[in-house]
Amino acid sequence: MSYPPLGESWPLPSRTEIGLDHRGVSAWDLLLSAEQAALALPKPTAKYQDKLIAVRLIGWFLKDFWDNQRDTAYSRLLLEINSCNRGSESVGEAERLQESHVKVFTLGLDLRNHLIRVFYARTDRTPTPSAHASRPSYEKHRADILNDMANVRPDEGRTHSQAKGDALLRDGYKCVVTGLYDTATVSNFPEVRAKAKQEGVTHMYTQVAHLFSASAQSHPDYAASAMAILKMFGLESSVNKLIGKRVNNLWNVMTLCLPLHKAFDEFLFWLEAVPGEEDTYDVVARDPGLFFDSALTIPRKVKFSIDPQAVTDCSRNNIPLELPDPELMAMRAACARVAAMSGAADQFRLLMQDRDDAEMLTDTTVSLLDSLLRTLPVGAVDVGA
Repeated sequence: MSYPPLGESWPLPSRTEIGLDHRGVSAWDLLLSAEQAALALPKPTAKYQDKLIAVRLIGWFLKDFWDNQRDTAYSRLLLEINSCNRGSESVGEAERLQESHVKVFTLGLDLRNHLIRVFYARTDRTPTPSAHASRPSYEKHRADILNDMANVRPDEGRTHSQAKGDALLRDGYKCVVTGLYDTATVSNFPEVRAKAKQEGVTHMYTQVAHLFSASAQSHPDYAASAMAILKMFGLESSVNKLIGKRVNNLWNVMTLCLPLHKAFDEFLFWLEAVPGEEDTYDVVARDPGLFFDSALTIPRKVKFSIDPQAVTDCSRNNIPLELPDPELMAMRAACARVAAMSGAADQFRLLMQDRDDAEMLTDTTVSLLDSLLRTLPVGAVDVGA
């Protein structure tokens, strides 16, 4: 599958090309009509009010759900689209169609806002190697992490800092995609530096990346968005796994080097499960030529595994270790594909750029994403109903 260049989106296919069932084709007619209405509108003056992106986001989600046999998500989104087609009986046909278009625009913009709130993470800061003379030994460092993990109650979760340590230990202190070692760990512990040298592997700073953003816990609107996205995908059972600090547990995090973490957050690449190969994923990029032709050596396929030493240590201490959850990975991949096809991913980056620019003009490090999001329209449509 090809994806549009940055700043562009693909138009919705015609009803004869879409390949949906009869229910989907009926809803598709409304989306095509709304797309034409959006194209006829003047260019929006409000930066985040692009109705064309809103319509295409719905359409590409519907097609993605159908193509990937996500029956629950497909049926639920169809209900929402069809609800937009119920206009007032007291007006003429043209007015009813216009009302339906407005409802489609609202549904799409709400869905776009849900995605922003749920998936646009606030990345952690780049760590710096500690030069303190009393830093713990490698053995003490690992023992402290294992002790923390062993004493976590099932109803508790981990802090962001603990999640980074947990993921590094599980992932062998490496980026799970490139295999590069974490620079801070290599700098702090001669044992890891020697191992990296023996393997002939270089290093780069890493961060902990979330499949389902921890930012979704920071505001009531975020929590509502998180619930809506999970419900749309039929993943209500995952809600309890992602409440509070549990969003930092191992099934929702992985270690990525800095450039890949940024690209992952911006939906410039994602991971798609390889059928029949457990914990194995294709590395999919929006612009493969640019992404794979970088200074980093990025494989086309990765297999997640738990570091053998971590397996030994955790087995000895009866500590469960989990790899990233395949369902959450699939949900994120679907959202990344659709955000790229519809142009929503470019609005995500624009929003983050505005946030970063605003932060540069202030003396505080408090993120402005919440306040920027509050300027976006929030309708009454629940995409997970």
